[in-house]
Amino acid sequence: MRAVLGLGLLLAGWTQAGGWPEVENCDGRPTVLNPPGQITVIMASSQPLAETTREFGRALYPWQGLEEFRLIVVVDLRRSLGSFVRGWTKGKMRADLDEEAIILEPWFRARGNPRNPRGYLCAVPDFDGRVTEALGWGNDEEVMKVKIFGKNGEVIWAATEAKSPGPLTAKMEELLGPGARPPPGAGPKKSKILLRRG
Repeated sequence: MRAVLGLGLLLAGWTQAGGWPEVENCDGRPTVLNPPGQITVIMASSQPLAETTREFGRALYPWQGLEEFRLIVVVDLRRSLGSFVRGWTKGKMRADLDEEAIILEPWFRARGNPRNPRGYLCAVPDFDGRVTEALGWGNDEEVMKVKIFGKNGEVIWAATEAKSPGPLTAKMEELLGPGARPPPGAGPKKSKILLRRG
């Protein structure tokens, strides 16, 4: 009976609106990939994609701080040594997000958001590839992939071989308006979570 109940709970967590999974982020909290009422960008990351993910992530800074915007980074760790030391990997990711929150403070203030950016940041360690596969991103960890979920929970934009963040930021302007100008204190720091190399 317990096994059946456990399977039922697992399936309930996996099947969210639109058939997308609810997953656990590096903070140990459940995360819905397509939360209702928000524009959510899901971005791929992996060891080979580290620099590209950094570039795409920085391109979205002008929208950070908006209550209706979220960015979720799915880190494909299937071929990473980090998959063998999962506790350490998640701990390192949490520390990296702490630093990312400091970087984003000026952007949040520019949007009139007084809250701590840390509560808005989300990275999902994908040790077994199930999240990556559910997103339809396959096994190629060297190709940049991005999805945008709309406020109704459906995919409204996707790129499976994104070459530059230009088309993504153009879509963001269409959905959420112009991005904020670089605020005072927004230096050229590099986020460690976006530089993650596995």
